[in-house]
Amino acid sequence: MNAPLPVWIDTDPTVFPGGHEVDDGIAIALAFRSPELDVIGVSSIFGNGSIDRCHASAEALVDAFAPFGMAVHRGARRASDFGASLAAQALVAAIRTTPPPGLTILALGPLTNIAAALAVAPELAAKIRQVIWVAGRLPDQEFRASTRQEKPFPDLNFETDVVAARAVLASGVRLSLTSWAVCSQVQFGTAHLARLAAADTALRSLHQPVSDWLDLWRRDFDLDYFMPFDTLAVAHACGIGNVAGFDGVAWIEQDPVTKLIASSNSIGEPTLSDGRPIWFATAVDQQFIDTLIERITATYPCK
Repeated sequence: MNAPLPVWIDTDPTVFPGGHEVDDGIAIALAFRSPELDVIGVSSIFGNGSIDRCHASAEALVDAFAPFGMAVHRGARRASDFGASLAAQALVAAIRTTPPPGLTILALGPLTNIAAALAVAPELAAKIRQVIWVAGRLPDQEFRASTRQEKPFPDLNFETDVVAARAVLASGVRLSLTSWAVCSQVQFGTAHLARLAAADTALRSLHQPVSDWLDLWRRDFDLDYFMPFDTLAVAHACGIGNVAGFDGVAWIEQDPVTKLIASSNSIGEPTLSDGRPIWFATAVDQQFIDTLIERITATYPCK
């Protein structure tokens, strides 16, 4: 068996009853309960809420799922905040000390902390194995959960800090995008919620926030499920779910809204000289949701 992959989680959770955006919490549970991964650090970032709210949620999740005593490094509180935050400093140290082929960063929020780390030490871009980011779209793609949804979802992790995204793209870091194209294929519904209620204490703490989020999707989109977006970044890092995609390019354009566009570099799209090399996920095994639930609800010792 191969040695576990060293990963860092950079996250913006708001996993409280009524807090919504619970996919960060499910992704964190999956990461810590996947033997393919060695989570060596966690940092918080603003995004789904203020940095105070996201940091408190991240601390609660790490306390529930991580080895005893793991810290959460507090990150940026606003866009383009590239100062030497605790998160940026910790990331720099982790990148420097992770042996080749380097650290994998699971970017579950805006890229502000990662851009800040690279601003401090730009030479470290070559030492990062990859950044797996939940962002990006195909040309002309909109994010709609159902026909009832009048206004499409934003590409929130990208749009929250476009300057940081531009900086990370320019750095040459290997970037893998697990965005709407693949995340929208996974459905977390009522039966999966029931499994949380019957699991260990840590997972039961997710039950009410997940239930509230599912109720919102029923009410607003007339769907009996939601899409656990951030879990696809973890799946790609683990090598589970048969996540498939293409090597291509990504670029930032404004037409009229600023968008991060990915393409397989077909005729008529920007060439490699105009965009940046990326990998873009397009498909996942339909059994992935079962694998996800089995992993996070397996029997774990109490902390």
